[in-house]
Amino acid sequence: MNEPSSPPETLGARLRRIGPGILLAAAAIGSGELILTPRAGAMFGISIGWVILVSIAYKLALTLGLARYTIATGEDIFEGFSHLPGPRNWFVWILALVFLVGAAGYAGIALACGSALFTVFPALSMIQWAVVVVAATFLLLLKGAYGPVEKAALVLALILIAGVLYSLSVLQPPSGWLLREGIPRLPPGSGQTLISLLGWTAGGTSTLLYSFWILEKGYARPRGNPGPAADLSQSHADFQSWISLVRLDAGVSYTMMMFVSLAFLAIGSITLGTAGPDGGPLVPAREETTAVLSRMLTAAAGPRALYIFILAVLAILFSTILGLVDGKARALRTAVRMIAPRSRRWSDLAWYRVGIASLCLIIFALLFTGEPVVLIVLVSALEAPILSLSAVMLVYLLHARLRPECRPGVVWHIVIVAGTIAYFALFVHALIATVTGS
Repeated sequence: MNEPSSPPETLGARLRRIGPGILLAAAAIGSGELILTPRAGAMFGISIGWVILVSIAYKLALTLGLARYTIATGEDIFEGFSHLPGPRNWFVWILALVFLVGAAGYAGIALACGSALFTVFPALSMIQWAVVVVAATFLLLLKGAYGPVEKAALVLALILIAGVLYSLSVLQPPSGWLLREGIPRLPPGSGQTLISLLGWTAGGTSTLLYSFWILEKGYARPRGNPGPAADLSQSHADFQSWISLVRLDAGVSYTMMMFVSLAFLAIGSITLGTAGPDGGPLVPAREETTAVLSRMLTAAAGPRALYIFILAVLAILFSTILGLVDGKARALRTAVRMIAPRSRRWSDLAWYRVGIASLCLIIFALLFTGEPVVLIVLVSALEAPILSLSAVMLVYLLHARLRPECRPGVVWHIVIVAGTIAYFALFVHALIATVTGS
């Protein structure tokens, strides 16, 4: 972990200190943006982009709340959840299990990476390329240093943005298309798609990882702050300076997520919206979405577009695996040390390496056993209620352990309450739809 230092005061100094938000964007932008948003754009156009903005607003508010708690107390959010009433560490147990089981879904992301690499470099099979991706992730993270992971995420983010901008530029929508099609609407039959966008855009429980990364970056004092209603070691002015830095860092992160999500919504709308045999939308199967989009872009701009688009896809998928494995290994390290105090005889680095090894082994094993559909569906279904419950618990911690002047304001509480209700409604709707088969 980096040593805490004085908060940067100028805009230039703050820009040089951003970084955790880039990792958060890397972990949050994934297969949902590659598959869900283009299909949604094909079916309903960019008029449903407003739901992406709603999801971004809620998760940005949650991220800022997590940062406020961590900066004020020096504790990551798992340590914070250990202070909840009830059986000791009960919520930490739940989150640790969800994080560990969630690695099943990363096998599908690794296979998608393998598929993209196979498209341009067929010397190895899709599964062999996926193995290379998992091995590269493990080796890159093995040292346990935060800095190289952040730099890798930044490079991948720049590649992603360049690829998306290029893909948008070659499509050249008609004049006035954006103003005409971008008017917010609630199209008939779009309910399930809107719910999916709300749940998947900008990640789910991966939002909680931001707390661990800002500690690694040195935005807060070391762990171990005792007692309720924790006093700040910094002055209140310093606290506010750190919060200003977090707002900039998280703002850059969620701006990037918003741009990528809306861009893929537009790409799907332009390329697939009228590509059907009857002039209507062409909605490919989920697993074929990326291949269909790459063919459409190649037809529009030639073979070069295929390579650039595939490069952007690889940047999305590899950065997702990299960010999630790193962040969740750090979270699991904290969980083990809290749940089993004797484990503290091992160093933080040792437990971090156990975490990345466990996650990579799960991914590696599932590459050869097929995608565990039931497990992935179960974990995905848990994302909405667990994230909502995390928001409720965060509100409790902010009021129970922070002094009044360090708590967020009224607007933050309104966004969190409204978003949490929406996420619980999302879970209930998805559950009813699953049970009834509708």
